[in-house]
Amino acid sequence: MITPPAVLCSCATADKTASKILMELFRRRRLLPSEPFSDKESEAEAAPHYPVITRAINEGRPITLILPAFPAKSPSRRKTLSHLPDHGEELALMAINALCEDIRTHHEAGAKVIICSDGRVFADVVHIPDQDVTAYNASLRQLAAEMKLTHIEFFGLDDVYSTITDYATLREELMVEYGETLATLQDRCRAENHAAEMYKGITRFMFEDFCGLDKFCGLSKSHIQRLARLAAYRVIQRSNAWSKLLADRFPETIRLSIHPQARVSEKIGIALVDATNAWATPWHSVVLKHRNGVSLVHRETAERMGAALIFKNGRPSHFQSLETYGN
Repeated sequence: MITPPAVLCSCATADKTASKILMELFRRRRLLPSEPFSDKESEAEAAPHYPVITRAINEGRPITLILPAFPAKSPSRRKTLSHLPDHGEELALMAINALCEDIRTHHEAGAKVIICSDGRVFADVVHIPDQDVTAYNASLRQLAAEMKLTHIEFFGLDDVYSTITDYATLREELMVEYGETLATLQDRCRAENHAAEMYKGITRFMFEDFCGLDKFCGLSKSHIQRLARLAAYRVIQRSNAWSKLLADRFPETIRLSIHPQARVSEKIGIALVDATNAWATPWHSVVLKHRNGVSLVHRETAERMGAALIFKNGRPSHFQSLETYGN
């Protein structure tokens, strides 16, 4: 059991409930690879999140969590099946809804997750057409409705600047209001371990994606690596601006992240689908069903294994290993 911070012990019942809710979050936690193993959570790890949880409990409100995620599918078809959601998104959405259901067993008012889709924020940097972002978001919302996932809501950049119809202008407005300079970000990536690991992880994603795009065909790997490094800074720069906007819009919330986080952090990294790579997401991968369950892998990996491609409602959904095909 997590020990509540001493300053928040005015209500024993609320503290006990908050501890149980935080345990539900922490048991799904995704930590940076550099973080040392520990089977106990410290007071310092719990402290950033307890105030928000206990206030919601004392006021009888749902626990509200925000998750900047589900941007759009990677444009590299070496990684993904198409530009639309597939079984990976289904599993991730179900995991989010299940988290809220588990929280409700401890807190009668329950919980909700607001998915703050960030694809529009950096679509141009990662070479995803804006029409693909639109189609992905619409399909994702439809999927959640069809699956009756009642604890999930959606929010995007289009909802912020609803009178602006030009997507480039949307992104410009975001950066004017909330952006930091590239030089400042680069300094932090050199000085802070977490920022450096995030930069390396995003750079790897960008390099893999760019290697799978026709527009970069013929470029040397060193050239693509340079482009990936600059793109990674731009993605993080935009994502940080989006995070600042969300902090203003949703102040009384628990902040989740699909990326691994430090043990003591304002964000809680959360695992949505099983993967051997801590940075893997459904929008950079495909689902592979196998004897031991499911995993997120690159499409080309599943194809090299000879796994069978499974369709659902006329669209590619996931891969199934031959050892389990037909079961």
